Amino acid sequence: MVRRAAVLITGFLLGHAVVHAQRPAIQQMLDAVDADSLVWRLERLSGELPVNVGEGDTLILSRHKSQPGNALAAQWLRQELQRMGYAPAVEHFGGAGENILAVKAGALHPERKVYISAHYDCMPGVAVAPGADDDGSGVCAVLEAARVMADMDFENTVVFALWDEEEQGMLGSAYHAAAAAGNDELVAAVVQMDAIAYDGNGDGLLRIHARPVANSIAIKDSALMVNTTYGPGLPIAVNNPGATYSDHASFWSEGYGAILLVEDFDNDPNPHYHTPNDRMAYLDTGYWRGITQLAIGTAAAMAVPTGPAGVGQAVSRVELKVFPNPAAGEVHVQVAGASPGAQCSLVDATGRPVRNWSGPVPAGGLVLKGLPPGTYLLRVQEAAMHAVQRIVVLP
Repeated sequence: MVRRAAVLITGFLLGHAVVHAQRPAIQQMLDAVDADSLVWRLERLSGELPVNVGEGDTLILSRHKSQPGNALAAQWLRQELQRMGYAPAVEHFGGAGENILAVKAGALHPERKVYISAHYDCMPGVAVAPGADDDGSGVCAVLEAARVMADMDFENTVVFALWDEEEQGMLGSAYHAAAAAGNDELVAAVVQMDAIAYDGNGDGLLRIHARPVANSIAIKDSALMVNTTYGPGLPIAVNNPGATYSDHASFWSEGYGAILLVEDFDNDPNPHYHTPNDRMAYLDTGYWRGITQLAIGTAAAMAVPTGPAGVGQAVSRVELKVFPNPAAGEVHVQVAGASPGAQCSLVDATGRPVRNWSGPVPAGGLVLKGLPPGTYLLRVQEAAMHAVQRIVVLP
C-alpha cells in the first residue's frame, strides 16, 4: 500500500502549483534528439554494419535468444552506455537472460524511479533476423535518451532499461518488475517503446497504451501534454484499456504505472513484423525521431529536471494562478504580468482547443465552468514566450 500511494502522488508532479511555465531543459533535450544518431546505432544493432566489442569487427546478425547475436548485442549495448559515461549493470535471470540497466540517480528523490525502456531481443529464431523495427527502433531510442539526458540532473532516478527475452513472454521485464515489487521499490513511471519506426500509410499516427493501473492514466496524460507543450505535435490514439503484448504489462501486473508507445499496430502494422525482412529500409526516420522525442519528454517530465539551462524557471514574466486545482467545479484563473496583446488558450489532453481568449485578461481573472472531467493545459502566449499550467478537473 505504501508503494502505490507514493506512485500516485508522483504521477501528478506536472500539475504541482509551482510549475507555471515550460521547462527549458525538457525542450533542450527534445531538440537534441538526432535522427543520425538513431540511424547510426540501428545500423549496427540490426547487422547492417559491424560492431567491435574488443574482438574485431563482427555483425550482429540476429538478436533472438537462441542465436549468438543476442549476447553480442548485449555486450555492444553495455559498451555504448559506458561510452556515454554510465556504469551499466547486467541483471541475470533464468538460464541465460540478461537485462541491461543504466541508472542516473535522482538528486532529490533517488528512491523514486522513472524507467525509459525497450527490449533488445528479436524474432524469428533464425540465423539472420535484423529486428530493426521490433524492437531495434525502441532500443536505439533508449540509447538516444541516455545520450541527451546524460548532462541533465533530475529530482527522481532515471533508469535506462533494455529487456531480454521479451519475445519468450516478457521474461526479463517480468523478473525485474517482480523483484522491484518484492523490495517495495517506488516506481514513478515506466515509458516503454516497442516498434516505433514503421509508418506504412504516412499518417504519422502512434498509439499510447494505458490502463487504470496505479498512475498509468496520469503518465499517459503527461505524454499528451508533452506532445502539446514541447512541439512534437504528433497525431496520437489512446488505447484504454491498452494491450498487454509488451514489457509495460509486466509492471501493470505488479501494480505499477506504465505506458506503451508503439506505431499504429492496430491499423497499419509492419508487414515484416517477426520476419527476417524487418530491416531499416522500411522505416520512417522522421516518424521514429518524433516518437523518440515524445518518450524522452515524458520520462523527463516524470523525473523532473533540476539541471542546467535554468530548469524549472519561467520563460516569461507572465504568472498564472489556478485555484482550486484539482477542482470538482469552477476553476478560477488569475493572470499577472501579461501584456495587452497576450493570448490565452485552453486545450484538452489530446491538444484540441477548448477555449481561446485574446487581449487583456479581465482584472478579476477568468472563471472556467462546465469543463468535463479530465486534464487540461492552460497557456498564455505573448510573442515568443509563454506560461503554462496544467489543470485537473475531477468528476
